[in-house]
Amino acid sequence: MPARRVLAALVVALQYAQGEWTGILGLNFESDGNKVDQRAMQCPSGFITGVTVRHGRDDDDDTDMYDFKLRCGDRWSAWSGMPFKSLKEEKSAECPMKMHVTGLEVKQGRREFGDVDTYDFKLQCSGVWQSYLGMKFYGLQEEQRQECPNGEGISGLKVFRGFIEWGDKDLYEYDLNCKSIAANLASVRGLPDLKMLGLPRNVLVWDGEQLGTWLDALGLGQVVPSFLDHNINGGTVFLLTEDHLRELGLTTVGDRLYFIDLLTQLYDDIVAWSASIGVQLATHPVPPLRKLGLSLQPTSWTVKDVCKVLKAVGLEDYMELFVEHRVQGDVLFNLTEENLKEMEVDKIGDRLLITDITQTLYEQVTGWQQGEAATPQANPKLKQLA
Repeated sequence: MPARRVLAALVVALQYAQGEWTGILGLNFESDGNKVDQRAMQCPSGFITGVTVRHGRDDDDDTDMYDFKLRCGDRWSAWSGMPFKSLKEEKSAECPMKMHVTGLEVKQGRREFGDVDTYDFKLQCSGVWQSYLGMKFYGLQEEQRQECPNGEGISGLKVFRGFIEWGDKDLYEYDLNCKSIAANLASVRGLPDLKMLGLPRNVLVWDGEQLGTWLDALGLGQVVPSFLDHNINGGTVFLLTEDHLRELGLTTVGDRLYFIDLLTQLYDDIVAWSASIGVQLATHPVPPLRKLGLSLQPTSWTVKDVCKVLKAVGLEDYMELFVEHRVQGDVLFNLTEENLKEMEVDKIGDRLLITDITQTLYEQVTGWQQGEAATPQANPKLKQLA
């Protein structure tokens, strides 16, 4: 069976299995003994936004070799792994702005002297054809192009390589993987709309139930009871580590990484929002020490003084533990989360609240925030959210 028919049969089978490959471009293609090298590259999500092509040549064998790598979103893939040696040149093309690749044009050339087979490539970005890469090129033989249907973009590329010993011909063919842009957007897990969920824009004031609503919207509703049980709310959720997430029931690596990524996006979003309206965010302000009858030098506090702070922030349930373990002012700033676990402060949110308030108090006492404390006075429009 001729190599082209073998190749066509292979592509049809792949189309049937996946339903997304457009079919080969239609370049002149054949190979001795129907031996065809092939590589498939696929963006894990999103679409191809650029391509890098390298050309190598073995002058002793009169063999021309091409290899490829894709830019998926903002990240470059590895090389496809096609047979390659003796680099001659390398060229890249990227779609401008937020465009993605929607078509590919390839021209095939040959110079009989030296049996040199050359190719050059042109991308279509969001429906607009770009310039050729500018690979070294001889003697145009043919050119072919393929475009995705409207509303689709290219997310994968297959490369086929054939070789004809008579004339030392190195022949390449290509197949595109197109998928729906709308379906891709729907499948990308991103931040849910807080307004549609009925949640305040200031995440730091969320209670546990509101945080649970957000988790449900992320598809992580299975851990909501655990978050509630551990008193995790908007003021402590940004303090969670991956170890905390394991303890809270996010045992799947993908779910933990997904949660951390979305939490980072959420934090960036509220920081940008607060800056746009001139609001300074605060997580857990230290209760007013003078009103509690406490010295402004916490290292002089007794255990009872420390308990006054616990009561002021709603953690009076742990006062007996602090008395039992004799946690007073001179050791307060050395208190770690591991110490709190040893003291049987079992709820993650409560441990994080205690360590966060202790850290904030330490920074205020040592004057680390004097410059920041002066900011609201210098800018009367700047308000603090409690």
